[in-house]
Amino acid sequence: MSSSRLPFRPGAVRTPRRAAATVLATLALSTLAGCFNYLPLRSTAVPARAEIRLFFTAEGARALRDSAGFELRQLDGVAVRTLADSAILVRPGSVITADGNELQWRRGDLMVPWRTVDRSQQRTMDKRKTRGFAVVMGAVFSGVVYFALKSIAGGSGATLQPGGGVPE
Repeated sequence: MSSSRLPFRPGAVRTPRRAAATVLATLALSTLAGCFNYLPLRSTAVPARAEIRLFFTAEGARALRDSAGFELRQLDGVAVRTLADSAILVRPGSVITADGNELQWRRGDLMVPWRTVDRSQQRTMDKRKTRGFAVVMGAVFSGVVYFALKSIAGGSGATLQPGGGVPE
């Protein structure tokens, strides 16, 4: 029985077109991630919608226990707005507790007094890393397209015999 007549099983048939589509989808999704750095915040005037990371002092973690529900070591989220130099309203995405557990934040926004923060960082795109990543992804994409086209153009692998004979 030839492989084209085998019953269909998910994942059992690998065609060059399907493999190329999978690789292309993976490349497209990975390029959306970009290349980022976290740089120290220079002031408490954080722009709204800035992606930030906050690290808390031991006293700050205890001070936030009532509003957060547990002691925080780190918070990754989005700045909603700053309240002068005293606090920042943050929409947390994930937090790391004082005992090291990483949790997805399912509550609302959190008011964080600046006095509880040990260090603060803002997520920024690194243009140099992004360009390098784009060059590597372009080379990988070109290689995938080349081999996919070569595989498709190769067909079944049968060759014609000299003199118009039938393939063996």
